[in-house]
Amino acid sequence: MSRRPDRAPSARDLTELFRTLSDETRFRLLRLLSRQELTVNELSTITQLAQPRISNHLKILREEKLIVERRAGSWRHYRVDQDQLPGAVVGCWPLLEAAWKDNDQFAADDKRLALVMEERGREGVGSFFDQLAHRWDDLRATLFGDAIGRGILQAFIPLGLVVADVGTGTGYMLELFGKRASRLIAIDHSEIMLGLARQKLEAAGLDNVDYRLADVQDSAPLKPGESDLVTMVQVLHHLDRPERAVSSLATGIKPGGVLILSDFVEHQESWLRDQLHHRWLGFGQKKVADWMLAAGLTLESWEVLPGRRFEADDGEWMTIPDSFIAVGRR
Repeated sequence: MSRRPDRAPSARDLTELFRTLSDETRFRLLRLLSRQELTVNELSTITQLAQPRISNHLKILREEKLIVERRAGSWRHYRVDQDQLPGAVVGCWPLLEAAWKDNDQFAADDKRLALVMEERGREGVGSFFDQLAHRWDDLRATLFGDAIGRGILQAFIPLGLVVADVGTGTGYMLELFGKRASRLIAIDHSEIMLGLARQKLEAAGLDNVDYRLADVQDSAPLKPGESDLVTMVQVLHHLDRPERAVSSLATGIKPGGVLILSDFVEHQESWLRDQLHHRWLGFGQKKVADWMLAAGLTLESWEVLPGRRFEADDGEWMTIPDSFIAVGRR
């Protein structure tokens, strides 16, 4: 944790914190939610405890501002938001991290957590994108238009770059760079999407593409210092822990290289969460800048692209929020 406490914790602060975390179950839950955003059902599976018991402890952790809640349809997701933790917790966090290591019960929790996340990937966003793969280009054009691609090309287009695109989908971004790059790296967690990207890019005559099936949240898809430029367009809002993805990608960027992120700015268009599985309703400039700084990058520019409205198949008019292009340099 890079954040420092705003003030030294008082005796009362520490007493309340120690009272809350003196319960073994709450201590386990806080550890799990510092690593992943989870539902009550998922936490029950991981800890092997009854859901009502889990819910009671989550209520206490929320009241003490140790975790936050996010609603997605009928589901409630919980996680630790380090930006909102009380100062007493921030000051004690290194001690908590140390206490969470080398424990058989925690190791068992981690194994079950890995299984839960694997199952979520099969049933959730992964299968969602597999189903959309063959009409993704049409959907992307409806939602995002071509402004994002043009904006990114205007931001950074020297010749001879090694360019990686994360969450490449059908290869739209890499096709824009084309043969201007010395090497292209297409990264996606959907095998079907990656297959369509290969078809499109090979049809465009691009034979300088390396295709990688990977989830940027689980492992670093790039070798250290492998790429001059990494792009990730409209991916962050689908990730459980977008800050982890930023940190993972930063290691693969050469000194002086660039990470370009594009996503929605903060908004209230809940239909994107309900219909398109968005986990986050956009991001603010400060949050993205903080992620980059923690990953060893400096936010050099932040450009906002205006949103728009479109008519859905059922005749209802929907609003596409404003988007941003954030350029960070290593």
